[in-house]
Amino acid sequence: MIRPVRLTLFAWLIALLSLPRAHAEETEVPPPFGLKWGESAERIEDAVREADAKIQERRKDTAGQEIWEIKGLAQTGLQRAYFHMSANKLVEVELQYSKDDWSPATYDEFMQRVRKRIEDKYGPARLVARQKEDGEHGVLKTLVGYRWDLGQTSVELYYFSAQDPKNLFRTLSLHYKAVSATPAQ
Repeated sequence: MIRPVRLTLFAWLIALLSLPRAHAEETEVPPPFGLKWGESAERIEDAVREADAKIQERRKDTAGQEIWEIKGLAQTGLQRAYFHMSANKLVEVELQYSKDDWSPATYDEFMQRVRKRIEDKYGPARLVARQKEDGEHGVLKTLVGYRWDLGQTSVELYYFSAQDPKNLFRTLSLHYKAVSATPAQ
């Protein structure tokens, strides 16, 4: 009697181990727009031109990375994108979404859709920020952020708002990052 129970448990264990694992094929979080980590600056310029967008500004940050502000990429609510280049290679992309006519509920729905899409690909998120504070001059600030790590890459999703009695600013941003970008194939 014990033997059939062991065989049944063993069969269940084998069946569970042979189920396809979610996200097993994924080894990294790729950057958006069909780009690859380590993509050359020339290739990024070509991609921006092909998308009928334009490089609004180029500047260096304190770490020596070149940051390109891109405007005109056709995506709902996408206000601007920032491409970060290190040694002339793509290492980070930040997408900033906002629209004047979006309500708090619209931002929440948009964030939940984006979060679900990322979780479906990469698994559960890690909460990295949840703050609400009264800042200087009566400005109420809210920050909520999630992060997914995969190999030497990550994606982060943030919602930020700042409001006082007369003004309101809200944005949702996605940050795709490569810890160490290798040249694109």
